[in-house]
Amino acid sequence: MQSTILHISHAQCQKGGEPLFAPVDLVLQPGEMAVVAGNNGSGKTTLLEAVAGLGSFCQGGIHFAPDNNRDSWLQHSHYIGHSLGNKASLTCLENLHFAATINGIRTNEQQLSDGLAQVGLHGYEYHYANDLSAGQKKRLSLSRLLLLNKTFWLLDEPFVNLDQTGCDWLFDCISKHISQGGAALLTAHDNKRIHQQADHFIQLQRP
Repeated sequence: MQSTILHISHAQCQKGGEPLFAPVDLVLQPGEMAVVAGNNGSGKTTLLEAVAGLGSFCQGGIHFAPDNNRDSWLQHSHYIGHSLGNKASLTCLENLHFAATINGIRTNEQQLSDGLAQVGLHGYEYHYANDLSAGQKKRLSLSRLLLLNKTFWLLDEPFVNLDQTGCDWLFDCISKHISQGGAALLTAHDNKRIHQQADHFIQLQRP
């Protein structure tokens, strides 16, 4: 994906038969980050889910680079929503091993342990995901994000449940990803730092 990664044109989502927000337009290039903001219930999560293929737009459209093939494009993207995507009955190591296996990535236990240590989960390798705190569950989901290293990151409120150190670390990770030619679309309700860093800022408005 060398040129435009994502093109959203005059798109809206609906709830109960009514549009949630005014039409949204976005052209996202490699090396760019777009931030979606809005009040609770404004449709931030619904918008990201539609982009991720977990929902749909009631109006407008979305073009996936390079050939508008959603399945092909999704292979280059990684979505983390509110549910985080962790397997509750697996240990932290098993979660990463599972993610690597289904994505065709060859790893060993040491590499996976290093990945957990990178997100502050050293010593939690054999803890079940279900037993982790909210912040640790978020970190486990982020370790999977870094392991798979997709081009396009779709992150729904990624800073929630992280302490200040964790927020600073994640901000640096996102900045590094962008600087290396990746792209990101994320929601952030009240994060001035990430808002200022964004190349595109979308404030959802009532239709």
